[in-house]
Amino acid sequence: MNTLEYIKQSYENFTDGEKLIANYLLSNKESIINLSAKEIGDITNTSAATVVRFSKKLGFDSLNEMKLKLSMSLNDNEGTSNFEYLDKDLETKDIIYGIKNSIDVVMEKTVKLIKEEELEKATDLLIGAKDIYIYSVGVSGLVGLDFYYKLSRINKRCIAHTDTHLQVTSSALMQSGDVAVAISYSGSTREVLKCVENAKKLNVPVISITKASMNNELENLSDITLKIPFVEKSLREGAMSSRISQLAVIDMLFIGMVKNNLKEIEEKLIVTRKAVEELKV
Repeated sequence: MNTLEYIKQSYENFTDGEKLIANYLLSNKESIINLSAKEIGDITNTSAATVVRFSKKLGFDSLNEMKLKLSMSLNDNEGTSNFEYLDKDLETKDIIYGIKNSIDVVMEKTVKLIKEEELEKATDLLIGAKDIYIYSVGVSGLVGLDFYYKLSRINKRCIAHTDTHLQVTSSALMQSGDVAVAISYSGSTREVLKCVENAKKLNVPVISITKASMNNELENLSDITLKIPFVEKSLREGAMSSRISQLAVIDMLFIGMVKNNLKEIEEKLIVTRKAVEELKV
């Protein structure tokens, strides 16, 4: 994940001393590479120990690892597009290629965040699940419905209510052998968290799809977390980028579930397609 973006999005979770370090890193990115912990501490009026704790709080094993990742982030940012989704001066061509480039960027970030072992664990859980309960609202709710449609086409038992009260009540009725899938970009959606809390009380495993961030409440409650990048910069984007990354993870899960049983899955897809053919004009 881009370390500079991670620092920006986690800023409010830092202590006053850590914010001094964060401010320095964000405004003097290049100069930190050759500095020691003591030198950074002196410059930011903190201490070497605070600098080291700061790097570990970001999830790095050492200050050197953080500096290496910062260096990589600088290279990533060189190719970052400044495309604004909504701008009165946009030409049609700008819109077409701006969206295309934004998708390329968010997919690259998504792939870098996905851990193969976590994706495989999630896939195995879903394959063996008796019932799959999907909890999501808003734009993430559209992603949840996409997963529901995919699973329904292959006759995998799943429950996905659009009414949030039904989501909460269904979460209180899950049983042994079920699996919950919670989708929330922010990781703080109240309705989704309530469903996950109910799942934990019933010892039902939870797979979450949420942004990579510090103190993500949904991640803290989940057994497996599939992280997506922190990508929404403004209200103007209308959750386009986060939706794309969430849908990509859903597709990864679905393909992982069906890849070892393609013949039977293909037969089910053919049957379901034929079932609606007569409805076409």
